[in-house]
Amino acid sequence: MNNRAKKIINAQEDITRQTIQGYCRFQQDRIYQVPGTQVIVRKNLDQGKVGIVMGYGAGHEPDAIGYMGSNYMDAQAIGGLFAAPGPQPIYEALKACDTGAGSLILISNCAGDVLNAKLALEMCEDDDMNAKGILLGGTNVADPYTGNRMDRRMGVALHETKMICGYAGLGHTLDEVIEFGDFVIDNVRSITTGIRPGTSPSTGDIMYELADDEITLGAGGHGEAGAVNIPFCTSRELAEYLLDLIIKDKPFVPGDEVSFIVNGTGGTTMMELLIFYNDCWDILEERGFKIFKPIVGTLSTIQESSGIVLDVCKMASEDMKKCWTLPTDCTAFPRTW
Repeated sequence: MNNRAKKIINAQEDITRQTIQGYCRFQQDRIYQVPGTQVIVRKNLDQGKVGIVMGYGAGHEPDAIGYMGSNYMDAQAIGGLFAAPGPQPIYEALKACDTGAGSLILISNCAGDVLNAKLALEMCEDDDMNAKGILLGGTNVADPYTGNRMDRRMGVALHETKMICGYAGLGHTLDEVIEFGDFVIDNVRSITTGIRPGTSPSTGDIMYELADDEITLGAGGHGEAGAVNIPFCTSRELAEYLLDLIIKDKPFVPGDEVSFIVNGTGGTTMMELLIFYNDCWDILEERGFKIFKPIVGTLSTIQESSGIVLDVCKMASEDMKKCWTLPTDCTAFPRTW
C-alpha cells in the first residue's frame, strides 16, 4: 500500500504561488499582491498608524494570511513551504504598509526568520525608513529557557500578535508598540502537542514517527517531533498535565485573570478541541483562576497533523484586555465578542 499523502494540488513548485493567488482572489476587495513578489497588503490601510508585518512560511494556513485586517496585520511576506521569506519581500512589506508612523516586523523565533528580518531592517535603515522588529516566541514550556532576553524559545504567538496589532490600531507610536509587545510576550506560556504527524506537501512523506499509544510534547511548527513523548491519555488528563507545565513555568498565581487559546494543528476535529477547551476552563476555575474570553479553533496549522496547541496568557493590564477584544475583519480570528 502507498502510504504517501494525497494532496489536491497542481505542480509542487506552484503550491505557494497558487495559495497566495487564491487568497487574494478570495479577498479581492481587501487584499492585493505587490507585483513580482510574494507580499500581500491590505488595501485600506489606516493612515498614520504603525504598520504591522509578519514574515511567515506557507503551509500553516490560515496563519498568517488569515490574520490581515483591521486591528490586525497590515502586510504579509510569504516564504516557501515552512520556509522564511527572504530579506527583499520583508523589506517590500515594511515599505508598503508604512503610512507615516513607521512599520514593525513581528519576527518568529527561528534562525532563518531572525536573520532575514535583520537583513531587511538594515535595508530599511539604508533607505531612511522608520522600521523596527520585535522577536516573538519564548513561550514554549517544552524548551529550556536560559533567562536571556533574546534567547527566546519558540511559541505560537497568537495572543501576542492580536494584542500587538490592536495596540498599534489604537494609535500608539512604534516604540510604544514594541514596549507593549514585550510586556505581553512575558505574560504568555504555551505548549504544542501531537497525536498524529502531518505530511509534507512537497514529498508526501509523514513528518515524524509516533507510536499509536503516545503523545508528543513540544512538537515543532514545521512538523518536527516534540522533545518528549508521554503515554496517550484522556483529554482531561492531558489538560491537567499541560496546565501543570505552563503554570509552573510562568508561574501563574491563583486569582490571576487569564485567557487561553486551544488551537488545532490541522487534523484535530472541533469535537476534540471543544472537549479539551472545556476541560481547560474547568481546571483553571477549579484552581482559582478567573477566565477572560478564551478562544478555540483551527487557527494555525501544520498541514493535517493532529494535535493541540495550548496557549495561556495572564491579562496583566486593562490595555491587554482591550487589545485582545478589539474587533477585526480578518478571516481567521474567531468572531466571539
